[in-house]
Amino acid sequence: MAAVLKHWREAATLILATSKVSSRSPASLTKSVNKIATDDHKQDINDLPAGTNDHFEVLMMKRSSKSKFMPNLHVFPGGVADDSDFSSRWLSVFQKLGKDVHKTLFSKLTERSFEASPMFTRQRDPKFSVLPPDVAFRICAIREAFEESGVLLARPAGISKKHVEQLCTGANDENARVRNTACAYDDSQVIKKWRDRVNQEPSQFLEMCLQLDLVPEIWCLHEWSNWLTPIEGMQNRRRFDTVFYVCCIDHKPEVEQDFTETVNSMWASPSSLLSANFHDQLVLGTPQIYELARLLHFTSAQNLLEFLSMPGRARVERWFPVTAVCKDHIVSLMPGDELYPEHPDLVSQLMLPFDESLEDLNNKHPRQHRSYSTFELRMFLPLFTIKPLQGHVGPKVDAFKRLLPQSKL
Repeated sequence: MAAVLKHWREAATLILATSKVSSRSPASLTKSVNKIATDDHKQDINDLPAGTNDHFEVLMMKRSSKSKFMPNLHVFPGGVADDSDFSSRWLSVFQKLGKDVHKTLFSKLTERSFEASPMFTRQRDPKFSVLPPDVAFRICAIREAFEESGVLLARPAGISKKHVEQLCTGANDENARVRNTACAYDDSQVIKKWRDRVNQEPSQFLEMCLQLDLVPEIWCLHEWSNWLTPIEGMQNRRRFDTVFYVCCIDHKPEVEQDFTETVNSMWASPSSLLSANFHDQLVLGTPQIYELARLLHFTSAQNLLEFLSMPGRARVERWFPVTAVCKDHIVSLMPGDELYPEHPDLVSQLMLPFDESLEDLNNKHPRQHRSYSTFELRMFLPLFTIKPLQGHVGPKVDAFKRLLPQSKL
């Protein structure tokens, strides 16, 4: 199989961002959160902080309580890669862009492959190696977003051809931001018909694109991060090696959860989502909290897209959190931290013991890419003092802490 390894499966996630924001008033935020948390009966959030300067919103989906992975949590849309995402038949779709154009596009998406994370460089069965993994995982992210939210990031081949030709030739560079902004397909009847089919059989996504002459907007997806599920607890947990992509869209498409994997959806700013999580209005997974904290650096979707479009961006590195225990805190170590193992054990449960307090550890080891939590508080608070990779950012720690209730500081 194309994306199944012995200890984990490979997956893709999509962070969909738009500057078409909802009202930021407390009352409207309460209504929005209550819409996705009607069964939680938590406290009212009229007094939540208004947030930071992040005047854009991202799409979040609430996973079903029956989900085998992250039940009841709010996550970005995404899921496991399917063999069909790697099918050589996709070449027939992308060749509609023009022979040279589609090759140039693939070359752009696979730049700096020498520094790519393992999920992009590992050997696969020859039948799954015709399509570059950088293309296949983008297809996966778009397909999963379509399945879970009904948002279809694809355009007719004729429009896509002109669009990608300009992107690949560098023509009209002042319009580069517009060319990198996605546009959702909006025929509701077609979406409903094919979404049902794709939910039943992922390979129908390829059939849909072939029959409707659509091209997935892979050129609008920017590599953002790569998380490998850590080893926690004694149970045999599901583990995933997941690439996160960011895609900026110039409008806010209609979203409808699938009521199978996802039961609710919402658009909200990163700061509002973090605040709602801190006030127990919704529950976010650790990667979602971390990625939202990184997004606090940006003021708008345009600002985010301009950052992502800068030349010379480094490829993402794989983030595999390693758990450590010190005298007074649990610590999650990430690559780049002074305390991070040179060769972490990816398949065995390992917890690093330290006799010092967190304060002593921080003083002795100031190069930090870590999060910490007390034994009572099941929430990790980030510390980030290292230099990020070129064209990347760490969590905005000061803005993150301003969103926290005093009781959780």
